[in-house]
Amino acid sequence: MRRPDFPTGPQTGAPAAPPPANGSWLRLRPHMLLFLGFAIGTGAGTLVEYTAPLHSLTEQILTWFVRPVEQLFLSVLFLLIAPLLFSAIVTGLSRIRGNAGMQGLIATTLIYMTAVSASAALIGLAMANLFRPGDGIPPEIGQQLVAAHLPAMPRGLIDLAPGFRSVNGWIMIMVILSFAIAAALPLLRKQSGRWLVSTCERLFDVGMRAVRLVTRFAPLAVACFMFDMTVMFGWHLLVYLSAYIAVVLAALALQIVITFFIVVWMRGELAPAAFLRSVHEAAVIAFCTSSSNATLPTALKVAETDLGLPGPVVRPVLGLGTVANQSGTTIYIAVTVLFVGQFFGMDLRLDQQALVFAVAALAGMGTLGVPAGGLPAVATVLALTGLPPEGIGLVISVDRLLDMFRTVVNVVGDLAIAVAISREPVVAPRDVHVVTHDLP
Repeated sequence: MRRPDFPTGPQTGAPAAPPPANGSWLRLRPHMLLFLGFAIGTGAGTLVEYTAPLHSLTEQILTWFVRPVEQLFLSVLFLLIAPLLFSAIVTGLSRIRGNAGMQGLIATTLIYMTAVSASAALIGLAMANLFRPGDGIPPEIGQQLVAAHLPAMPRGLIDLAPGFRSVNGWIMIMVILSFAIAAALPLLRKQSGRWLVSTCERLFDVGMRAVRLVTRFAPLAVACFMFDMTVMFGWHLLVYLSAYIAVVLAALALQIVITFFIVVWMRGELAPAAFLRSVHEAAVIAFCTSSSNATLPTALKVAETDLGLPGPVVRPVLGLGTVANQSGTTIYIAVTVLFVGQFFGMDLRLDQQALVFAVAALAGMGTLGVPAGGLPAVATVLALTGLPPEGIGLVISVDRLLDMFRTVVNVVGDLAIAVAISREPVVAPRDVHVVTHDLP
């Protein structure tokens, strides 16, 4: 299947694809550098974890170099989220034909995200019921894990909603505000509307230049993230939780291979292999940062530059996806809840699993896009289904590792939906123009 011929250039707001470099090795260089940093960080961290995990030099390297690099990289990405998110949504929706086009884009996006989240919940429940990962853990090991990790437990469904003091709460406010301003553009005077759109365009261009500059240092940041994770992570726990980890990873892989490939191939008319090659940069950043929010700037760059998607469509789609499309988290919630029930010998009835399906699917459309953002939802679902909430202690030790994988699924899912929606007739690029031209 050929790559879709999405129009690029001034009429869509998407930058033209850069000309191919002379020599394939130049085009592979960023890809190779990212995975080189990944390999170096993982290898060095594993070596230190097995030889001198508590050595004073290891602590000094973590304190004075590795973690400052991690924090600086994440801080810059988080600083870019607000201006890029606001300008991306406003400029994107300003070029959709009238209010009907904007409403069609939002409705289509939400339909895709709901379907993807429901598919994730079904895959998670099916894998957990089929392979039953909770049956193989020795009781004494499980009790030690539970006793070692006793987090504060949420008490009801209200705890699933992100607090407005959290990162995700502010991003949600930013998304709502951006959509409201874009919807109000036709009500503004022509000069004011054009000024606002042109200012947002300049802000978006500046933000994307900053993203390209920051991503030059991504291989170093990736190496630091992986070194820190492997030094601090207890690899021995993989032996006891190997069945649980394998089921979660297999379910995440099925979500990509089944759901996302169907979306990009049948709806987006893009070959799955070409899609995976194009999104590798965003996937690596998502894996290392464990944050969909922090990956948003890179995802925007990948969508417009590597996938060649029309900016007016993908900008609002990816902006909405940061708070409403976490299918990897949905799978994690479904598998973990059934895993805890199996460990305690409390298999869930069909009606209880239906509750898990509903809550996991909904939580996946509003979970925190930050590291460990799925844990409060897991604890809440455990309480709702009558399972011991302290059972979450079984998985906290490996949550960061699984968080890295499910964040990849979250980000790749956003990009897959963006590919599909870019081909939808209701929001097709041929229906795009600048709304402010018709302002009164």
